[in-house]
Order: sequence, then C-alpha cells, then structure tokens
Amino acid sequence: MKPKMIIRLSIDTLMTVLFIIMMAYRLTGNTAHEWTGMTLFTLFIIHNVLNLNWYKAIFKGKYSVVRVIRTAVNLLLLLAMVGMMVSGLIISQTVFSLIPFIGIDFGRKLHHLSAYWGFILMSIHLGLHWVMIMGAARRMRKSPKATRTLVLSLRLIAAIIAGYGLYAFFKREIGQYLVLYYSYSFWDYEQLAVLFFIDFITIMGLCVFITYYVMKRVQKSKR
Repeated sequence: MKPKMIIRLSIDTLMTVLFIIMMAYRLTGNTAHEWTGMTLFTLFIIHNVLNLNWYKAIFKGKYSVVRVIRTAVNLLLLLAMVGMMVSGLIISQTVFSLIPFIGIDFGRKLHHLSAYWGFILMSIHLGLHWVMIMGAARRMRKSPKATRTLVLSLRLIAAIIAGYGLYAFFKREIGQYLVLYYSYSFWDYEQLAVLFFIDFITIMGLCVFITYYVMKRVQKSKR
C-alpha cells in the first residue's frame, strides 16, 4: 500500500476515534474536550489538504447519482465541521477563553447542532468509502480472499451491530438533537462509560451499514 494511503487511513481512523470521544463531553470535561476538538479540526484540515484534487475536480465531469450523493455528503460534512469550530471558538472556556465573543447562546446551539450532524455525516462518509477501507485493510494484512462462510458471518455481525445501533439511536434520542429539540446533552451519571461508547459506536455502525447497502442498490440500478 502506498504511504499516502496509509497516512489517509491513519488520519481518518484517528478522526473517527476523536469524534466519538468528543461526544462524551461529560466524561472528558471541558479542557480535554476543547483540546480534542482542536486536534480533530487540525486533522480535518490535513485530510482536506490531502484531498485537494477532489475539490479541484468538483466542477469537472458528469454527475451521476452516486457522485451527487458523495459530493453532497462531503460538502455538508465540511459545513458541519466549520460550524463546530466557529461555535467552539465562541463558547470556549479554556483554549480561547481570553478572546471575548458575543452570542454565547447562539454559539452553544450551533455547536450542539453541528456536532450531532457532524457525527452522522462522518458516519455516512465512512459508509460511502467502506469498500475502499476494507480493501485497504485486507491489503495491509495481506489476507487471502474471504470465504463465503466468513462473508456471511461478517454480514451477520454487521446486521447485529446495525440493529443495536438503531435501538441506541432512539434510546439516545439522536433525532431530537438533529433538529435542535434539545440544545443541551442529557447525561445519566449512573450509566457505565463503556455503554455510552458502545451506543455511539453502534450508531456509527448503523449509518455505515445503511449507507453501504443503499449505495450498493443505487449502483446496481444504474446497470
């Protein structure tokens, strides 16, 4: 595998991990949350620099349904990340606390909305590139072609993860956060931290699962 691809996969993996950690604000505390956010946004900038060719080609060539979906998700994710960073500056209590900002209430709502949409869009983004990610992982491990039994087993595991992710999506009321029904995150201090991470990882898995199979259907319908 080319070094550039290894760097890209490493950055994407780290961004995914950091994003999930950032959703656990009540666990990490404000200082760690802000520095994690700064690290995430720095990685996001590097990710976009490594993919400058995509931006250069955005107005070139024909747009198929698949390309429209990919472009829309990428641009919406960019918007969500910028929204997170700008609102993070406004409501910062540590990293940028010495800079006076106005509109704290607006900043808090924008941060909340951008964070939840960013999480969902990043998960969809992973789903759009899942075939490439799995292919790269196989090449790194130099694994032989998967047997039918292994493929069916992995599909079953993916379905179980997606099923629990659907349950967690409603349990955590993610839909309400996406429409700003809640402008604050509710936290159950009696819950085990590991359950929080299991819920959000499986919600991400749900988004990857749905995106992967929807795109598979879209691509088949073109034939």
